[in-house]
Amino acid sequence: MNIWRLPRVPDNSVLPQTLQKTRMSHYTWKNGQCNSYFITLDIFRKEVQNNGIENEFYACPVFSYGMRKYGRVIGLNQEEVQKTEKDTVQLKMEEMQLEIERQKELLDENAKEIAELKKLFKDSGREQTSGVPHDYYKDSLEEVYEIVSGLEKYTTEEVLFYAAQILSELMGTKDVAIYTVANRDYARLCSATSREARKLGNSIKYTAMGELYDTLKNGRIYMNASMAEEFPLMASAVYDQEEIRVFLMFWGIPAERMTQTEVKRLTVIEMLLQNAILRASRYMANFRRQRYLEGTNVLNEEAFTILVNAFLEAKEKGLTECALVEVDMAYESYEDVSTNVACNIRQTDYMGLMEGEKLYILLANTDMKNAEVVQERLRKLGYESTLKEDVA
Repeated sequence: MNIWRLPRVPDNSVLPQTLQKTRMSHYTWKNGQCNSYFITLDIFRKEVQNNGIENEFYACPVFSYGMRKYGRVIGLNQEEVQKTEKDTVQLKMEEMQLEIERQKELLDENAKEIAELKKLFKDSGREQTSGVPHDYYKDSLEEVYEIVSGLEKYTTEEVLFYAAQILSELMGTKDVAIYTVANRDYARLCSATSREARKLGNSIKYTAMGELYDTLKNGRIYMNASMAEEFPLMASAVYDQEEIRVFLMFWGIPAERMTQTEVKRLTVIEMLLQNAILRASRYMANFRRQRYLEGTNVLNEEAFTILVNAFLEAKEKGLTECALVEVDMAYESYEDVSTNVACNIRQTDYMGLMEGEKLYILLANTDMKNAEVVQERLRKLGYESTLKEDVA
């Protein structure tokens, strides 16, 4: 049951569709008396405890299994009880019918999408290019889907790392990079499967990438027909509604495979992966704000430990670069140290607690050489630090 206590006004957007046009009943509970019959056992139990203190609230009518039993106690006659129960049953039935219709529409949409994917995948296999080994095209849509489903075994923090590995396998190239959009101009490297795939750097100004950006912005797959060195050979994008959220980039694709067949293949693979990638991207974008210790920019120990483990395991598999730095706080609190340190690390880096109240910094997309640069900055602030290879 949903209850909105004043001064909050009921928000119809959170109500079931069938109740959005239903007038919300307003109650006043005072001195053991209730002026309306739309009340349930749960409300009665909560409000009767206040005994004499006036409380106003809004509530939507719902099933009340204790209505008959407690109707007499809260002043309902038998006719009012029956009318209320009949109304709520009717509302519930209408709501269930709407839900059935909605689920049917979703199933119809899914069936159409699967049919389109099968046709697209079948066409891409039929259009084999001379010089391309036949067994490259032998995998069926079911086999591709099975590989894509492998993402389900990873936590949300790990998905963007291992999506690069899966894309590498499905596209038959060892050079794949995933960039996540940071703002309206720049995207940051999230994961890459090789040094070649990191050649564009830790951040890119995607709005300045000319034909590549224009092609992706219009919802198409980019193919580098001119083999320009400054761009990947192929690229696609994952969208959140109409906005690009993630860039998928590919190198190491032989010239004989740079055809419309490959474009269709990537289209299918992207469609199968997009929900998992988009969900992980949204999750990571909101990761910090929901897990900061109150009044600080420091992640709590549980969240930070999970994140560190995800990064270090991905690093071990060659999917990202990172460094973990333990900061010697001496006799200062982590609140004070984190405030002093914040201006000397990037927005893509994370601060968090582990092993009690020890302060650590996770440097994303950072090799050992650049980690030492950060250590020198900390030293100038008066803080010694230690590079850690793993989590104790």
